Amino acid sequence: MTRLRTAGTTAFIALLLSSTALRADVTPEQVWESWQKQYSSYGFTVAPGSVDRSGDTLAIRDVVFTAADPDGSTTTVLNVPALLLEDQGDGTVKASVEGEITGTNSANVDGGTETAHIRIDKSEAIAVVSGTPEAMSYLIDAPSIMLAVSTESTVPSAGEPAEVSMQLTGLAGTQQVTADATAQTMKTDMKAAGMTMHLTGTDPEEGTTVVADVALTDLAILGTNVMPEGADAAEMGNAIGMGMSTDMKMGYGGVTYTMSAETSDGPVNISGSAQSGQATIALSRDGFRYMVSGDNTAVSVQTAQFPMPVSAQIARGEMDLALPLSATPDAQPVTAKLVIDGLSVSEQLWAMFDPQGHLGHGPATLVIDLSGKAKALMDLYSDEAAKSPVPPMQIDSLDVNKIQLTVAGADLSGKGALTFDNSMGMPMPLGAIDLQLSGANKLMDGLVAMGMMPQDQVMFAKMMMGVYATPQGEDMFSSKIEFKEGGRILANGQPIQ
Repeated sequence: MTRLRTAGTTAFIALLLSSTALRADVTPEQVWESWQKQYSSYGFTVAPGSVDRSGDTLAIRDVVFTAADPDGSTTTVLNVPALLLEDQGDGTVKASVEGEITGTNSANVDGGTETAHIRIDKSEAIAVVSGTPEAMSYLIDAPSIMLAVSTESTVPSAGEPAEVSMQLTGLAGTQQVTADATAQTMKTDMKAAGMTMHLTGTDPEEGTTVVADVALTDLAILGTNVMPEGADAAEMGNAIGMGMSTDMKMGYGGVTYTMSAETSDGPVNISGSAQSGQATIALSRDGFRYMVSGDNTAVSVQTAQFPMPVSAQIARGEMDLALPLSATPDAQPVTAKLVIDGLSVSEQLWAMFDPQGHLGHGPATLVIDLSGKAKALMDLYSDEAAKSPVPPMQIDSLDVNKIQLTVAGADLSGKGALTFDNSMGMPMPLGAIDLQLSGANKLMDGLVAMGMMPQDQVMFAKMMMGVYATPQGEDMFSSKIEFKEGGRILANGQPIQ
C-alpha cells in the first residue's frame, strides 16, 4: 500500500485546516495578503494564475500551492481552481472555494516513487470574517467537506493502489487570528457533527487485502497555535527553537469501525466501538505532552482459525506522557502514565482455555502511573540531539504513584519514590517501593490444575515468596523493595543484588 509521507504532509494538513477556516480580513485584498503570509509559514509557496477584482469580489484563480521536505524527498502540490473573497459592505468579508481542489503528494522511496492523488471538495464551506488586519475573527460554516486520496507506486515491493475517502459533516465554529511583528497566534474552537472514512488497500509484504470503515460523532477541537515570524513549520526543530507552540484538545462522542481482510490464512473480520475519547497535544520549547483516553471500548475479531468471534471490552484506557524539551540547569517535571482498566473478554473465549473455572474470570487492570523530575542535557528539538547516540536526558527523581496488575484473580499493586545518583554515568536509584500481592497462590494452583505450570515450579515460587515477602493474611503478601547505596537491592530485607 502506498504511503502518504511527510513532505508537505504536515503542511498539507495545516493547509486543509486553515483553508477550512478560510482566513479573511476587513477587505478582500487584505485577506489575500494575509493568506499568502500564513501559507508561507506552513512551508508552502503560493502561485496564483490570476488575481482580479470585479465589483465586490476578489477572485484568485488557478492557485498552485507547493511544499517540499527540506531534503527534497517528498513534494506536495495542491491546485485550487478559485478562491472568492466578497466584500459584504459591512466591514466583513465572505470567503469560499470554487471548484474541487486537486493535488499530489510524491515521495522518493526505495528506488521508486510513491504518489498520493488528492481531491478535496469544500465548495459548501463559507467563512465570514470581521476585525482588523492585526486581529481577525472567523465565523465558519461547512455543511460538508470531502477528501479523497488514491495512491500509485513504482516501488517494486509496493502493493495494489490504496484508496481513502473521508467526509466531515456539520463543521462550525470560530477562529481568532492575531498577528504582530513577532508571531501569529491562532485560537480555534470548532465542532463537527460527524466524520466517516472508507479505506481499501493491499499490504505489500503480506499480500493482504484490507477494507475498513470508520464513523465518528460529535467531534470537537479547541486550541491555540503560535507561529513566530520567519519560522517554517516544515523545519520543525528550528521553528520550536524560535518559539512555535501548539496546545490542542480534541474529542469525539462516539466511534464505530469495521475492517475485513483477506489473508493467506483466510478471512479476518474486526468490528469495534468506543463511547467517547479525548486527546491533548502540547508542544513548545518548554516541553511536550501527549494524552489520549477512551471510555467503554469494545472489539470483536473473527478469523478462520476460531469457530466463533472473540470479543473484548475495556472500561477505560488512558495514556499520558510529558517531558521537557529544552536544556535547563534544573530538573523539570515528567509524567508517564498508562491505564487499561476493566479489560474483559467473552465467556466463550474463557471456555476454550479454562472450561473448569480454575482461574478468576473477572476484568483485568493494568496501571503504571509515574511522575518525577528530569532535565534535558541539550535541546531535544536540535540537530545535535537528533544525532546523539543516547537519549540526552537525565532523570533525577521518580515517584511511583501507582502500579497495579490485576489478572485471573491475582492482584499486584505498589507505590514508592526513588531518587537517582547520576555522578557515575549510569543512574543509580535510591529509595523504596512497597508492594502488595493477593491471589497469587490460587492463580498458581489453577495453572497447575490446567496443566499450564509444573508443580515443582509452583513450589519454588511459593518458597521465594516466603523469603522475599511477608504474609498478611490468607493468600496475601507484602514486600518492600529497597534500593541502597552501591547498587544494592533488598526485598523484604533480603539482598537480591
